[in-house]
Amino acid sequence: GGGGGGGGAGGGARSLSGLMNQQAQITGGGAGASAGGNGFREGQGDGFTWNQNDDEVEFRFPVAANTKAKYVKVNFGKSTLKVTVAGQTLLNGQLGGTVEVDDSTFTIEDASSGKGKELCVTLGKKENYTWPFVVR
Repeated sequence: GGGGGGGGAGGGARSLSGLMNQQAQITGGGAGASAGGNGFREGQGDGFTWNQNDDEVEFRFPVAANTKAKYVKVNFGKSTLKVTVAGQTLLNGQLGGTVEVDDSTFTIEDASSGKGKELCVTLGKKENYTWPFVVR
């Protein structure tokens, strides 16, 4: 009997995420969809999520709740990005386009999940277009 209850809860979660996806499609506007889906617009990397529009690329890294800006080192290159937190390299790679280094910043925010903090790295794009890939 108990196993059946667990299945019911799972079903509830599925319908909730389905509902959220439905809502995302409604609120997400048709622009991304008509441009061929969100393949190049947002995604997940190794230990981070990213999204981009024509003007900027944003990386989000989950970090410990006690993370302070002084522990964070971000090397903004014209076409490279290196992100280090407390001596640990979270990302070091070649970007999919050219960055306007002066327009690039990072902030530490409360995570959208409500647990811990999130390091948000924003890169300003030199040319206004969607990069074919964000980082590799």
